[in-house]
Amino acid sequence: MPDSHSPLWQIAFRPFFLGASIFITVAFILWALVLSNALPTIIGHYQPYSGWFNWHSHEMIFGFVQAIAIGFLLTASRNWAGQSGVSSNFIKILIASWLMTRIAWFMPTVPVVLIALLDGLTPLLAALGLAQTLRGGERDNGKGSQRHNWPFVGLMIVFALMQFFFHALLVLAPQYITLLMQTSVLAMAAMTLWVSGRVLPFFTRARLQTPPPIIPSTLLKTSMLASWLLIPSFLTTTLLGQHFWLHVITAFIALIAAGTQSYRLYLFYRRGVSTEPMLWSLYCAFAWIIIGYVLLSLSFIIEQPLPWLHAITLGGLLTMIVSMMARVGLGHTGRPILALKGITLAFIALQIATLIRIIQPSIIGYLATLILVILAMTVFLFHYFPILIKPRPDGRPG
Repeated sequence: MPDSHSPLWQIAFRPFFLGASIFITVAFILWALVLSNALPTIIGHYQPYSGWFNWHSHEMIFGFVQAIAIGFLLTASRNWAGQSGVSSNFIKILIASWLMTRIAWFMPTVPVVLIALLDGLTPLLAALGLAQTLRGGERDNGKGSQRHNWPFVGLMIVFALMQFFFHALLVLAPQYITLLMQTSVLAMAAMTLWVSGRVLPFFTRARLQTPPPIIPSTLLKTSMLASWLLIPSFLTTTLLGQHFWLHVITAFIALIAAGTQSYRLYLFYRRGVSTEPMLWSLYCAFAWIIIGYVLLSLSFIIEQPLPWLHAITLGGLLTMIVSMMARVGLGHTGRPILALKGITLAFIALQIATLIRIIQPSIIGYLATLILVILAMTVFLFHYFPILIKPRPDGRPG
């Protein structure tokens, strides 16, 4: 049972949202210093495990995004399954695993095998905790009642395997690291569309008191199938790039994903969304992933690199994460789900940062983007640090 004397450890989103937000803010500051050659002299020649570039690409996805996904899934699964969820001690073990891994990356003398094991340990533990919660729901509510949620357990296992593969590539074939991370981003994007497609209509209906959208089952299946199929298609096309027809197929799949996901987003939309920051930020994040798909498709058509990656990571994943953290941080601590003063600024800063990163691919553009992202995360932490560590105002556990 949760420890009522330690609010931070009562529910998974609290330490994961707080720890991941602090980590990503510090990580972006470090990355800005690296890009501008402004690291303090004492560490000017220092390199983390595998180098700064690999550290940045890995930690943005598997250090940050994955941590938020774990915190969200372990929290949401309590409601899905009607269970109390994982214990405070289990949450502490998860956070310790996650934190040790982040530290290990800054210790180049740590054996590769140990870092790989630590990297895979956190998602595997999360899969175990999630499975226990869902199993409890099936026990109490009937076999098969959680079948639509069990794939999230498999997804956590896949993320662990991808990290083992990452470290194997570092040793055996480092030229494929970038491809692996791009593939990981597409997997995170598909997962985000999958989850947000379930919660976004609910959030819209709850806030605006509107009828639920009617999403044709064919549209739902086609949109998600295209988003998941894009991953192996992208991987195959990149590895066998000399075949023109592979470019055409991947571009077509990306366009199908973009078109069908756009139609889903259109069906979700209701009048009033544009005046609610806690809603329009979610819609913007969904739209940025779609834009990323379009840019990816065009990059294969014209055979020129386009900034699809950062449209998805900055505009899509980061905006979705900050918006969801802002929402969950209020709703699951018994507070009204209304944008706190200044949070709208954080949402706007992320949109501008993404635009700059896409249209200004220069060191000045990169640094401007990082400054805006750091600003957004600082605003978030200013408002949510006390919320995440303090008890609920209604006195209830959670």
